[in-house]
Amino acid sequence: MDSTKIKAAVERTLVGVELDTNLKQLIVSSVTSEVGNQFGTQSLKERLAVRFEYEKHYLDLLKSHKEEIKFAASLQEDLRKERAKFFAETLREVSKTLSDAQVAPEVASNWLKELVDSYTASLNVSSGLVEEHTLDTIGQIRSATRQDINGIDGDGK
Repeated sequence: MDSTKIKAAVERTLVGVELDTNLKQLIVSSVTSEVGNQFGTQSLKERLAVRFEYEKHYLDLLKSHKEEIKFAASLQEDLRKERAKFFAETLREVSKTLSDAQVAPEVASNWLKELVDSYTASLNVSSGLVEEHTLDTIGQIRSATRQDINGIDGDGK
């Protein structure tokens, strides 16, 4: 609440009351400060309570979708590991096998390039699918949050 409005209300209340001017100012100042603090504190408490409920609800939603979140994270981790293993081990083994089989270097090079391109494209498709699943899960959580907020607000925004 605006402190000037509080001050004006207190001053109107004291009109006609015979008190020393300094005492009146002290009373006005004290009451204005106290009422302002009470309204400010109450407003803050209400905003914090709303924020707390929102955060609590959001955590509940995350808990209810935790298996989907874990699954998406696990898929992403598996793809990263598979990509790292391919470039660290598999590609080296294939290259060594081609060399041991005495395949012409230019043929081996082309074959390895095609293998890398094909494998990378495959991993990118898999990554895209995982990302879609992850975004779908996030969308479901957001949708549930919006529905609950709309239920509280009742305004449909």
